[in-house]
Amino acid sequence: MLGPLDLMIPLLVLGVALATMPFTVVTCVLTRQLSNLTSWSRFKRAWFKQVYMWFGPASKPLIAPKVGPLLSVAYGTVVEVGPAGGTWMSELAEAACASSGRIKKIYGVEPNTLFHPELIKAAKSFGLSDIYEPVAAYAQDLEQKGIPKGSIDTIVTVHVLCSVGPPSMQESIAKVLYDYLKPGGQWLVYEHVTSKHAPIKIWQKLNNILWSRLLDGCDITRSTEEIIRNAGEWESETLGPDPKEGYFESLPHTIGRLVKKI
Repeated sequence: MLGPLDLMIPLLVLGVALATMPFTVVTCVLTRQLSNLTSWSRFKRAWFKQVYMWFGPASKPLIAPKVGPLLSVAYGTVVEVGPAGGTWMSELAEAACASSGRIKKIYGVEPNTLFHPELIKAAKSFGLSDIYEPVAAYAQDLEQKGIPKGSIDTIVTVHVLCSVGPPSMQESIAKVLYDYLKPGGQWLVYEHVTSKHAPIKIWQKLNNILWSRLLDGCDITRSTEEIIRNAGEWESETLGPDPKEGYFESLPHTIGRLVKKI
């Protein structure tokens, strides 16, 4: 918690995102991926990859003390939604090694295929090649990739549900993810949410005008905690505000574990 300085964090991230745009253009030219420059949608994917490859590792030390313990309980067949370049691969590897065979399979559900080489590289680096599989799909399309509903033991979402489209789609995807869980399966959550304080909420909305456009559609003004909680019936849940975040936090989070009703 930085007090009033927390208000500056979104501006810092937006500045980095803007600075990364010309770098993305140069990278596309040097790597001869010129097709990424002929389509705005392709360019946005290439641009976001460059932003995230900086932002993911840079922000990880700040949130790893919270996310690490959360992911340590992952088990069985795991779906990580939106892993990007594999920021949390090491934590999943630690969970897999903590008890031999506890994690049977990990699906990295990442529709931006520009990240897939990074995911494969990270899986190999952390000894997960045998059980890790990148999946080029959106969460709602997993059945088409051979992953049946009711088959998943652990779902992981870290900084991803803010980017899945309008609120109605976010609600729909939350319910779909619930359906993929086995009875007794768990959902591990660390997500952006709207502030509970009116002045900060206004500041979030002002930042979100650019934020959602520069950061792959991420919307930092959503009631994601409520949406996840209402996705289905839960045997137990510990979802709630990050207790270490203060009043001025402009990128507040919800964190916790939900267990699907048996």
